[in-house]
Amino acid sequence: MADLLGSPLLAARCLAIVLLISVASSASAQNSPPATSFQAPPPAFTDSDGMAILATLQSALQSYNRKRFLAAFDAAAMPDFPAFRNQVGNLFDRYDSFTITYHVLQTAMEGSNGIVLADFGVDGTSIDEDQPDLRRHAQLRLVLGWNGKEWKIVQLSPRALLE
Repeated sequence: MADLLGSPLLAARCLAIVLLISVASSASAQNSPPATSFQAPPPAFTDSDGMAILATLQSALQSYNRKRFLAAFDAAAMPDFPAFRNQVGNLFDRYDSFTITYHVLQTAMEGSNGIVLADFGVDGTSIDEDQPDLRRHAQLRLVLGWNGKEWKIVQLSPRALLE
């Protein structure tokens, strides 16, 4: 290296500069703040958001689309979602068509969640002629969470409405 740079002193200086640059770059990398996944606060939950989620539930049930119905729920955030999914599966297994009615009573925000209260009716035609048809009406309460792209249901009560 001394032959290429002309003198041992010049070679030592080049080596020192390279070491200083490398130490400085690693020190600046350590001092930079850690990358965080910043998530913006959810948008305001509006009446139209509440109407849209209820329309999604209505459309999915009336078109007999179990997958689209369950897609309205946040499986990761909803307590005991596997049991709920089984409950919905049983509902689809026992009835071959549904008629859904609803009337929104109230929409609101509670913290970062959207809330919908609605009078909700589920009528289902039994697959088995020996079993009665389904006729349920109740005040439905939906709690929705923002997943960064859309509102998803994280809580539905009473769950017995869909038994």
